[in-house]
Formats: sequence, C-alpha cells, structure tokens
Amino acid sequence: AATSTAATAASSSSDTKSVVPSTATTAVSSTSDTKNPASSTNTTRQAVQVSYKDIINKLDAATGTASTEVTKDNFLQYFDLNGSATYDQSTGIVTLTPDDNNQVGNFALKSKIDTNSSFTLTGQVNLGSDPNGADGISFAFHNGNTTDLGNSGGNLGIGGLLDALGFKLDTWGNGYRAPSSDKDGSQIDPTNSNDFGWNGDSMSAPYGTFVTTSDEQIKSQDGTSVQRWWAKDVAGSAQSLSESDIDGQFHDFIVHYDGTTRTITVSYTQTDGTVLTWSQQVADSYQAIAFIVSASTGGAKNLQQFKLTSFEFTQAATVNVKYVDTDGNQIGQSEVSYPNGAAVNGTYSTTQLDIPGYTFIKMGDGSLSASGTLTQAGDNGTVTYVYTKDPVAGGNVTAKYVDENGNPIADNVVSSGNVGDPYSTTQKDVPGYTFKEVQGNPTGS
Repeated sequence: AATSTAATAASSSSDTKSVVPSTATTAVSSTSDTKNPASSTNTTRQAVQVSYKDIINKLDAATGTASTEVTKDNFLQYFDLNGSATYDQSTGIVTLTPDDNNQVGNFALKSKIDTNSSFTLTGQVNLGSDPNGADGISFAFHNGNTTDLGNSGGNLGIGGLLDALGFKLDTWGNGYRAPSSDKDGSQIDPTNSNDFGWNGDSMSAPYGTFVTTSDEQIKSQDGTSVQRWWAKDVAGSAQSLSESDIDGQFHDFIVHYDGTTRTITVSYTQTDGTVLTWSQQVADSYQAIAFIVSASTGGAKNLQQFKLTSFEFTQAATVNVKYVDTDGNQIGQSEVSYPNGAAVNGTYSTTQLDIPGYTFIKMGDGSLSASGTLTQAGDNGTVTYVYTKDPVAGGNVTAKYVDENGNPIADNVVSSGNVGDPYSTTQKDVPGYTFKEVQGNPTGS
C-alpha cells in the first residue's frame, strides 16, 4: 500500500491523531448488535490514539519500501557533498559555489528514488547577486550510479550523466563548443568542460528549462567522432527569468513528481512574486533514478546556494556498476538492469563491456556478483569490472657508438617495444677508445 499525500501531510503536522471510528468499524458493531441486542446497550465507544507514522512504517515493512523524509537535521545522512559544496545544518543551506572563479560543487543522493512512488523536494535557491555572473544551478535525475557527477561549465552538471532528465536555472549564455579531447566521455574529469564540450543554450540567459542527455557521437575539434552523454535543452520548455531574480536572495523552489501520472513539475517564485512552472513526462524506462544538484563558476562567478526545507521520497533497491582500469580510473558507463523492478527481493543484472583499448581481467576486490538479488532498500553495493590497458606498438631505440667525428666504432644496438615499455642502453668498452660523453637518454620508456 502506498503512502497517501493526505497521510503524509497529517504525519508532518502531528504524529498522533484522534481517529473517528470508521464505517467498517460501525458495520461490525451493527452485526454484533444483531446477534446479541443487549451488547449494544452496554457498548462504550472511546476515541483511539493512532500514530500515522507507525501505520506508515508498518506498511513500508510489509511492502519492502522505505518512505523517507530528509530535513536539514538529517541531510548528511542521505546526501554526499562534492567539490566546493559545503553544508550549514543550522540553516539547511548548501553553498554549492562560493563567490569565486572556477568552482564546481554538488550534492548527490546516496540511494536511488523509486519512480513508482511520488516524491517532493521543497526548498529555495539563491542564484547569486551578480546579473553578469555564472553559471547557474541544475537538478538532475539519471540512470547512472549514485556516485556519478555531471560535467561542469556549460553542461551545468547535467552533461555526462547517463540518460539524464534534468532541470537548470541557467544564468550564463553559452554557445556550442566542440570537445577538445578525443577521449570517451566517461574518461574525462567532470571539472574539465572544455575537453568534454557542450551544446549551445536554447535561449538567452537567464532562463529555466528541462534538459535531457542522450548517447551521441560528437565531432571533436580535430574532426574525430567521440562518445558523449550530450545534454540538450528540451524543445519548447525554456522560460525566461528576470535579471532581478539574481539578487542574492532565496527564491522558493519546488520539484514534485506524481508517481501515478509519471509527471514531474518544477515551480520557481520570481522576485515580483510570479510563480513559473514547468512540467515534463517521465518515461517508463526510469524505474530507479539517481539525484544530484550542481552548480559551477568559470571566468564569471556567483555565490550559488540551495536551502532545504524537506525532501520526501521512497528509496528503490539498487546497485551501482563501475568499469575501471587497474589504477581505479573510470573508463566506461552502463546501466544496471532490474528485470523484476528495483525492489527488495528483486534481481539485478550487469554487463561486462567491450571497451576499446582495454581488456577485462577480473572483478574488483569487494565487488558484488555480476548479477544477484536485492536484499534491502537503498544502495546494495557496487559491481566493479577491472580492465587492463592494451599494449600499443611502439618504435625502436637505437644506441650508436661513434668517435668525435661521428664515425661508427662499434655495432649499433636496437631495442624494440610497446608504448610505455622501459628501455636501457649500455656503455661499451671499445678497444683503442675512451668514453667521453652520452648524447640523448641512455634509459627511459
């Protein structure tokens, strides 16, 4: 049984309510009176004290779900801070970026959200006090790992997230930028927006819009096709904000998701009191979603903050999956499959990827099995695939032995190997000659 909105609202205002006897209770009493009329005369009805939270907890235990309310007091129990983000528990304020250049900050939910149930995030945003500042604040739901971070800069923390549905309050105009790097998108540092590249804005900043990512082949600056989870504004969803909203003040901000209609609605209150709303359907493919809130600065800057009032959601039962090299660096991305749903006692399945330039060698230390059963709501652990980098054919290193005029006095020695292999040369004793000096590196790789 799902927790109703009414029950949730009641529990937030008072843990204990006096409950009037229900119709079902009256019907039972009536049946009993028919069998034994005398009993109705002696029946004394009493108000019963019932804890709604106790009822909800029992329903959650019976169904294997976990209805959770996050407040400023337990925020750090449910969220991780990354980069420049700091948290003040006394106020519930997360400072995503200080008013400094080249900052990236975010907070990420430690468990995934069950999209079969409704959830609501209530709080306020401060976009900074400089109308010419950057870059804005984003909210992203995605199908990747709970530990994944989106790319910064023009991507505003959404680009690079696997199959993401996000929303951004964008305060800095960005044109299209082709990637500087030919690496796979998963292998690029989240703070390096130039290497990742970004799509152009759909309207002049400041504005708010939904954003999605899709797996695309993007032309890099040298013309090479590279993989990116490329972020694009959802067509027709952009609405202008007023520069007066960038006033250093907190503005009401609510994200509500209806698990029945699978509709997500965002509302933002402007300085003049106007409430802007955006709505978007959520595809059935989103069954368990990770959640992250991000902000970044660059050459322009702003103090950017989010103030939490409450966050009510139902935890899904999920695992993370990582693909790393022998040094622990991420080299690939993939989704986890939940054939029976992301719920307790359901199953999960992961896939070993074919990653160009790498060969799979083992499962990581402490890794979960590639597939298995979900035993608890929330994060059940991580499946880790470890790969070794394939050797790349290198060239030759030739050691020459010559006199002062460059004439050969001994046979050359040639060493061959792969890129990264070490090489070493040896000083020879040549009859009739004395060693004077070496030109070049006698050892290296």
